[in-house]
Amino acid sequence: MATMATTQPNISPHLKALAQKTDVFPLPDSLNSFVDLSGTATPVRRGSTAGNADEEAPAFDNPYNVMIHNCNHNPSKIQEAYNTHRTTRNSLSRHKLLTDPTPIKLDYILLKSHVLQDGTVDHRNCLVFWARPPLRVRNFIATVQDKLRAVAPNLWLMPPPNLHTTVLEITHSRTPEYIADLVKTMRPCLQSIVDHTYTHRAKLVKPMLSFDGSACAISFIPAAPAGEGRDNEKGSHNYNYTYHHLRRDLYDLSKESGVEIDSRYTVPSAHITIARFITTEDHVPSELAVGETAEPEAIASATSILADSSQPDLRATIPAVKIEKSKMEKWVESLDEINQWLSEYEGDGAEWIVGEEKGLDCRIGRLWYGGGETVVLGKGI
Repeated sequence: MATMATTQPNISPHLKALAQKTDVFPLPDSLNSFVDLSGTATPVRRGSTAGNADEEAPAFDNPYNVMIHNCNHNPSKIQEAYNTHRTTRNSLSRHKLLTDPTPIKLDYILLKSHVLQDGTVDHRNCLVFWARPPLRVRNFIATVQDKLRAVAPNLWLMPPPNLHTTVLEITHSRTPEYIADLVKTMRPCLQSIVDHTYTHRAKLVKPMLSFDGSACAISFIPAAPAGEGRDNEKGSHNYNYTYHHLRRDLYDLSKESGVEIDSRYTVPSAHITIARFITTEDHVPSELAVGETAEPEAIASATSILADSSQPDLRATIPAVKIEKSKMEKWVESLDEINQWLSEYEGDGAEWIVGEEKGLDCRIGRLWYGGGETVVLGKGI
């Protein structure tokens, strides 16, 4: 069994000083666009349509039905859409990492609240349904984390107990009181929602390392029959019911409970975040990485952006640290090598059924880094 490296990230004095004198930072994920890159569907709200312009397109109240319709309910096409999304996203991220002089976006909330532990409180309260990967998947992920840490020893690694994939986000970045009201509304339906995976089993397969300038994740794609013409219900697994169908069902069940869905994205992704950037120590020139007297201004350009669209008066400075090109090239090369290894990997953890060991986890609170509190836990397979 793999054991995850436990070395603490090296936070340079200049970065500590910068973090300590800044109280408000934008949400790390506010820098992500959450664009559907599959070419088969567009994340939409109620009343969305799908189909060709010259045919009468059906209207959907559920955004997940758009892809299912555009893929003709075919699990192989749904799998292809998920794979296209993640490979296209990796290609775009790879280009940015290699061409942008300041490609790394540090997670200062994580740095201040979890690493420096300076009393910073993460005010982003959420309500979600998580799927917890079973032990063999967590062990497999620990192996990948070790490979990442061997190249970038100062990465922050998601602890094994915190690993999760978000099947459905009800809302995010709210007050505890707002979340409590939603839970009160949903409470009569929550147990049946989190137990849904016990009778509706969606398999995830073919892990890949997804990455950008903020984080790394292991992404899976929905399972599909191995060959054309095979019975999609052959054997012990029903391939007609995919992970995307599960997300669709949770959306409907949550709506039926009486709440509105305020999710950031419905893109075709089944990812488990496994690492985040909280320092550039592994990618800046060596003299800056170890220089205790270096001023932040010597390595950073400041950009003011909104900290939270709901609080337009809060602004923050995001240091965009210039990296050393050769070190970033080595990092990207290592990511490619890991993905080559993953493309041939068929060992434990390469596939799993959502709901194994534990059913869905209805979770509230400060969830960004795997924390929070369980409201209701579903029946495990």
